[in-house]
Formats: sequence, C-alpha cells, structure tokens
Amino acid sequence: MKKKVILSTYLIATGLLLAQPGKTKGPGGQYGERMEMMMVWKLTDHLGLSQKQAEKFFPIMRDHQKELMEIRKEEMELFDPTFTKVKKGEAVSNSDVNKLLGNIKSFEDKKTKGRIDFIKKSGNILDPNQQVKLLMFEPAVKQQMQRRMKENYRPPMRGGKQKGKRRF
Repeated sequence: MKKKVILSTYLIATGLLLAQPGKTKGPGGQYGERMEMMMVWKLTDHLGLSQKQAEKFFPIMRDHQKELMEIRKEEMELFDPTFTKVKKGEAVSNSDVNKLLGNIKSFEDKKTKGRIDFIKKSGNILDPNQQVKLLMFEPAVKQQMQRRMKENYRPPMRGGKQKGKRRF
C-alpha cells in the first residue's frame, strides 16, 4: 500500500513539474514579448503620452514595425545567395559586390523613407516636441543598451573557466 501511495505521489509530482510553462524563446522566456513591452513602456514615458495619444499612436507604430520587418526579410532573402557563396568558399565577383551594395542602398532608402513617413503620420497624434523626442528615442535607447552591455561584460579569467559568468 505504501509503495502505491509513494508511486502515485511521485507520478503526480512529475506530471505537475512537466506541465509548467517552459522558456519558449530566448534567455528567461518570452524574450521578444518582454522587450516589446519594455520598449512601449520606455517610449510612453519618454514621450509623455496621454492615454488617448497612446491608444492612437501604438497601432501606427506596430504597423511601421511590421513594414520594417518585411523590408528586413526581403533584404535577407536578397543577400542570402551571396552570403552562402562566401560561406562555402566560392569566389564572389566585383559585379556581385556592386549589386549587393546597390541593394543595401535601396533598402536603407526604404527604411529611411518609412521612418520619415511614420514620423509624419505621428504628427496627427503627437505635438512637435514629442515628434522630436520620437526621432531621438531609438538612437538614445541603442546607446543606453550598449553602455549597459559594456558595464556588465566581464572578460574571462585567466587559467580557467569563470564561475558564475554573467551574460547580458
């Protein structure tokens, strides 16, 4: 009888442990979702958005981000054949490089145009000061993230593996 109780307790405990949600993406779980939430929070704070402004602004911002993701996807699809050639050790001609550079320029132009259009669209929702803050937001956040990464980076110790190594 004791064996059956212990066995059933063990099986139930194992089932409960396995039923817990796992880390689906990135370190610590839903990494992309958390990053997006943090960016929305920081942007709301940085711009000083009211509730009404936020309700109108963030759907426009999500549409802009989808457009950017499509452009990046097209960019990667276009570059992929040349990159695979390089990885395989095959020769790449000057015309391939020039073509790639031209494509980079066109994609950067698309991204810049999309950003300008997004800022102009936000003019219906944001005041001019908020629009300028929006222009400054992305570079400021990138700089802040780079600074934090440098502060948290610890070079490996000599002579062995570092215990408790912290990753960004």
